[in-house]
Amino acid sequence: MPKLRNIEKQLDIIRRAYDKTVDYHKKGINPLTVVPEKFKRFQTTYHSCNSGQPAIKKYLKPKPGMRFLDVGSSANLANYRLDHWSATYYGIDISPELIKAMKNFVLRENIRIGGLYVADIAKMPFKNNFFDIAAAIGVLEYYDIAYIKKALKELNRVLKPEAKMVLDMPSLRHPDIDTMFEFEKYLGRPRLNIPTRQQLENELKKIFSIDKIDDSTLMIKYFARTKKV
Repeated sequence: MPKLRNIEKQLDIIRRAYDKTVDYHKKGINPLTVVPEKFKRFQTTYHSCNSGQPAIKKYLKPKPGMRFLDVGSSANLANYRLDHWSATYYGIDISPELIKAMKNFVLRENIRIGGLYVADIAKMPFKNNFFDIAAAIGVLEYYDIAYIKKALKELNRVLKPEAKMVLDMPSLRHPDIDTMFEFEKYLGRPRLNIPTRQQLENELKKIFSIDKIDDSTLMIKYFARTKKV
């Protein structure tokens, strides 16, 4: 039970941190522009690891008729206009305030999407084999290996056989990794004993085929396909 309580506490911490970010924006404050000086240089590296990266779109190859799952959607829809990716967009996030803000954005911009849901990656409100493609960017670094194993199984469940997915995890050997964790803690989003690269890859390979790994940046990106076992 202690591990369960730990992950529930962590989910609540992350949820409240992102809710608070929305509250800042409502007040006309961008919390990323009022950070201590030591984080100013790092933000260029931090922002380059986002869901709108060309390499992600190139691999997923979104097409009309496809369903695209954006896990930990945050404000990706507005920031990177992922609704322009041809595939029908579905987003989930554990922050009710972020989902509410994105729903307001959809109404304001008259955007057609599949839906936005308050949900956690380890328990999603979708049928088996529902999605053609998926991305989970900037999500798994908040959780331990036990939770990540559940999250990967749930991703496997909702994705079709051979569906493409991109996910990432911080490189613990990157020179900026300590700054990243310090920055995340400053934003109210502490880490929870994240797994090593080998631990993640061992679990990933059980139910996904890895096509490619890009470890050239702060966030290691995995380009993978669903294996049904």
